[in-house]
Amino acid sequence: MNARNALPLAIAALGFGLFAAIWAMRSPASTEPPPEVFDRVVVSAPVQLLLAGGDRFLAANIESIRAVATTSDNPEAAEANASFAIRARRVVAQLNPCHEDNYYQGNALLTWGGAVAEGNDLLKRATECRTWDEIPPFFYGFNLYFFLHDVEGARASLEIAAERATDNAAGFRKFAIMLAAGELKDDSAALDFLQQERAQTSDSKLQGMLDKRIARLQGLITLRAAQQRYEARFGQPLTNPQALIDSGELEAFPNDPLRIGYEFADGRFRLKELKIAGLERP
Repeated sequence: MNARNALPLAIAALGFGLFAAIWAMRSPASTEPPPEVFDRVVVSAPVQLLLAGGDRFLAANIESIRAVATTSDNPEAAEANASFAIRARRVVAQLNPCHEDNYYQGNALLTWGGAVAEGNDLLKRATECRTWDEIPPFFYGFNLYFFLHDVEGARASLEIAAERATDNAAGFRKFAIMLAAGELKDDSAALDFLQQERAQTSDSKLQGMLDKRIARLQGLITLRAAQQRYEARFGQPLTNPQALIDSGELEAFPNDPLRIGYEFADGRFRLKELKIAGLERP
C-alpha cells in the first residue's frame, strides 16, 4: 500500500480513536427514572375546540381523560398537582358543563383533596346544565353543609335534587330536614360517599387517589372523636389541640396522606384547604 492510499485510512483510524476516547470519558448514564413532571400546560377551551374540529364534546372528552391519566397525587408538589387538575377540569366544564365524569370525579378528587371552591364550581355548573340529574345538586348541597356550614344553601340545593328525583324525592327532603335539625352525622355520610366512589371505579390510579382521600377523612374523624371524648371527660370545650395529646386521648395526631393537613378553628377540627398562589378562585 502506497502512502497516498494509507493516508485516508490513518485519518479514519485517528477519528475513530478520538471518538472512542470521548465516549469513554462521558458521564455514565443514569438508570434512575426521570423525575416526575407535576405541573402541565392546559390549553384554553377555544384552542382545544379548534383542535377538535369544532366538536366541543370531543374536546371535553379528551381533556377529561388527560386530567385523570396525567394528574398526580405526589405530596411533594401538592400545589402544582392541584393547579393542573383545577385548570384542566375547569376547561372541561367550559367546553361541556354537562360532562358527567368531570363533575363526578372532580368532586371526589378536588373537593376532598383540598380544593373545595373549585370542586363546588364544577357541581354548580353541572347542576345548571344537567337539568334532569339529581346527583349534582345533591353533592353540591352536601358540600355546602359539610365544608361551608351553609344549612340554608344546602337545603335549597337538596330541594332541587328532590324535584328532579324520580324515586328518591322523599329521601332528599328527609336529608334536608336532618341537616336543619343538626341530626346528620356528616363525617360518616362523607366517608360512605368516598367509599362508594372507591368501590364503583375500576381504574387503579383513581382508586389510589380516592384511598388517600378516604384516609384523610378518617384522620379528621379520629380528631373529632378525640375532641368529643376530651370534652365529655373534662366538661369543658377544647381550646388547644395539644391537650388531646397531653391528656392521652390521642397518642399522636393523624397524618394526612396528601400532606395538606387539618386545622382547628372556631372550636372544631376541619380539613385544611390548599392555598394555590397565582390561581384565581371562582
